[in-house]
Amino acid sequence: MNPPYRFIAVERRGDVWCVRLRCPRLEEPDVYEFADELLGLVNDGCRKLALSLGPEGPDCIYSVFLAKLMTVQRVLGEQGGAMVLCEVSPVTHTVFEASRLDDQFRFLPDFDAAVTHFGQ
Repeated sequence: MNPPYRFIAVERRGDVWCVRLRCPRLEEPDVYEFADELLGLVNDGCRKLALSLGPEGPDCIYSVFLAKLMTVQRVLGEQGGAMVLCEVSPVTHTVFEASRLDDQFRFLPDFDAAVTHFGQ
């Protein structure tokens, strides 16, 4: 049984944890809880994380959110894992580009592509 999460919905596809935001609007305190939920997945054994930021894109793409994504990615890497971002809208992608973080993340179209990517 999956633990209840307030900010994320989790679907397991083999060893890939496909995660979707429950609500695209997160206030700054919510971003910290969202990141804690993602880090909880890592503590529960997640090593392959596919995080959907779409299809419309979250209303919380600001520095704290981006910093938390980098933290989750770093922690996963330290555990021998990896994270990919899926369903990133063109508008959301421009935020990563403007922040010069687009080369820090792997962007894939959807969860199917993420599962294929991690299966290689």
